[in-house]
Amino acid sequence: MLVMLLTAVNATPAYAQSKYTGGLLDGAAISLGKSVGTPTSTSAKMTDNNTGTNEPVQNLAWYTFTTPQEISAVVVNSRFRNEIEFYDASNNLLHTYKPIQFDGVESLPSAVKNVSTVVLRTPSGGAYVLEWNVFTTPSAVPNPTTINWIQGGDKIVRLDWDNTGGKSYTVKRSTSSSGLYQPVASNVTGTTYFDQTVSNDVMYYYVVTANNEAGESANSPEKPIKPSATKYTGGLLDNVELPIGKSIDKPTALSKKMTDNNVSTNEPITTGNFTWHTFTSPKVINSLLVHSDHSTKVEFYDANQNLLYTYDVIKNDGVQSLPTPVENVSTVILKDAVGIGMIIKEFNVYETPSAPPVVTKINWVYGGNQIVNLEWDEVGAKSYDVKRATAKEGPYFPLETNIKGTSFSDKSVTNGVTYYYKITSVNEAGKSADSVEAKITPHSSKYTGGLLDGLVIQTGKTIHTTLETTRKMTDNDVKTEQLFVNNGYTVAWYDFKSPKEIKSIILKSKVGVEHKVEFYDANQTLLHTHVTSTNDSLEVLPQPIKNVSLVALRVSKAELVNEWNVFGKSDLPPTQAPMNLKATGSDAQVTLNWSKVADAASYKIKRSTTAGGTYTAIATVDAAQTSYTDKTVTNGTTYYYAVTAVGAAGESANSNEASATPKAVVIDPEPNPEPNPNPGNEDIGDRALLTLTLDNGTEKEYDLSVAEVNAFLTWYDMRAEGKGKTTFAFDKHNNNKGPFKKRKEYIKFDSIYNFEVNGYESGKGSEGPETPPTDPTPLPEEL
Repeated sequence: MLVMLLTAVNATPAYAQSKYTGGLLDGAAISLGKSVGTPTSTSAKMTDNNTGTNEPVQNLAWYTFTTPQEISAVVVNSRFRNEIEFYDASNNLLHTYKPIQFDGVESLPSAVKNVSTVVLRTPSGGAYVLEWNVFTTPSAVPNPTTINWIQGGDKIVRLDWDNTGGKSYTVKRSTSSSGLYQPVASNVTGTTYFDQTVSNDVMYYYVVTANNEAGESANSPEKPIKPSATKYTGGLLDNVELPIGKSIDKPTALSKKMTDNNVSTNEPITTGNFTWHTFTSPKVINSLLVHSDHSTKVEFYDANQNLLYTYDVIKNDGVQSLPTPVENVSTVILKDAVGIGMIIKEFNVYETPSAPPVVTKINWVYGGNQIVNLEWDEVGAKSYDVKRATAKEGPYFPLETNIKGTSFSDKSVTNGVTYYYKITSVNEAGKSADSVEAKITPHSSKYTGGLLDGLVIQTGKTIHTTLETTRKMTDNDVKTEQLFVNNGYTVAWYDFKSPKEIKSIILKSKVGVEHKVEFYDANQTLLHTHVTSTNDSLEVLPQPIKNVSLVALRVSKAELVNEWNVFGKSDLPPTQAPMNLKATGSDAQVTLNWSKVADAASYKIKRSTTAGGTYTAIATVDAAQTSYTDKTVTNGTTYYYAVTAVGAAGESANSNEASATPKAVVIDPEPNPEPNPNPGNEDIGDRALLTLTLDNGTEKEYDLSVAEVNAFLTWYDMRAEGKGKTTFAFDKHNNNKGPFKKRKEYIKFDSIYNFEVNGYESGKGSEGPETPPTDPTPLPEEL
């Protein structure tokens, strides 16, 4: 009996239940041959539920059912990529499926109906097939999957996993490793999932299972991730898979590594290739970030592939504001700027930056006679703020805000006092940390007060062939020195922005004598050559040299120069100060207006809370503007303002001071209003004075008929609801002076701060207005 039992047990393993059984081909004899319907042999080795046997299939293997079948899943155990074809009774091809795995139950994208013949087509050269089956309903679960990509962004996690032929997938999550996983998404039909139910800075652990009608696979291996908001997130390229190639029409690869918020991953892009993204709709881009191994540039294109703008990335791994936002962007392209390929860790573009700029560094500080000049590194900030203290590490106080460049001159210093400075970088997302502190003590010396104070000097073998730049000769510091050598730098020069008149010079150097100072006009004509006769002493020229546009120092031998300066004045008249500054306060803002200054390049707006200053610069506007609205004020506080003009001859003196106190507009209700049964027809007389207060503080008054007032009120109510035209035209009527047929003044809705209507009786009764208007009921008109 024991022998018989053992025999029985050994006789059935090939037919025990497995992922190869329960299908339509269980134990079936499969036809083999070069064409369906013309078999050269048959075999059951592929359907015997025994992976110890195999069938070498040279061309085709097929099976024809006695009745049409519906097939939803397949399994093929083979080490080669095969194809399965499904035909109906008329031998029409219904579907072709390429198995994803070498050995696993795989659900078809959708069930194939009315199948009469299934065909296994092997690749050229044939294939060894261990097992093959097709299922109406799969009898085994899919193979487990593997998470092949995970990345965390700002309150989001992206997962990608291998396709194992599951009908669907389930994503599970835990907050502890190997913990109790909870489903966060079921019936996922793709292989990507974005989990937006996470919190930043929490570690999560994910697994994914594959599912079909037979059940759920084992968990995938666990993958941890901690989502976080960083400077790399919050942009238009978050979690975007970027194409790579030599042409945007022919991508050769795709990468998620450049937008994964993870600097430990990177994408190497070889010479001649670049990466890009095309948006589904045009965007306005005002900032970007690139983290790479060397210089890069970003190009912006519209929908017609016209180049809109090219930006050379200034600071690696920092959010950078573009000089002006680029509109109508359909495609952004990131390219290598030096032609040697690039390695990209992160790339993003922003409509509004999600992080402040990186910290800048003060790279030069100069202390002269009652002046300190600062310069700092450009990091792509929208603007910069300067702070100052009189003690190491503060307390610091704002000195100037909203600086668009990378330099600042502090003229509010006292000689002999030590000052400390810090710079912050600013954009819409906020301010960076402070720069490292810079220390300087301004002082007057025989080297200051000249035309070269603190300026950058060019050096080289010949004028206008620059080999190096230096400030060591103009920094009012004898401890620094510039080296000149006979076979290297033999001349130093400076180009003035406007002609100068020069009367004297000073030179401190190791030798100090028999060096030449040359003076040139705007046409590079040599005006005069002066040979130095003393060292470290002021030398007065025989006569003033006028119309000097370039001054040069030419050394006669190897030399170390400590200080060099020339003294004189500008041939240009000083920049005039703005006049007639007026300040008008309203709710949470103050509007300034002033008279235009001829030849001004810009205006600086300064503010104080004390009459007479000290003023702090709060903004700079270009020469086209003669007004400014300060919206950084507090109601109830009195502010004092001054404006300066900046021109070719420098910055002007302050304008007159103007002050204003912003206040909230409060409308007191009438204490005992009498009810009006028909308020829409209230009698205000036959005419009215309409007084408008504009947002710049200007008041305008119009004497109008009631019909004209009603037309204005109707237009105003419509515009308040976003309807109608943006401007209203007021007929000048009796003010129509000159040979004009009609004069109108146009007022924009957005410029009206408030208005007042005062009705009166003209006393003309039925006679009407003294001069009948040509257009008694004006309609709103577009400007």
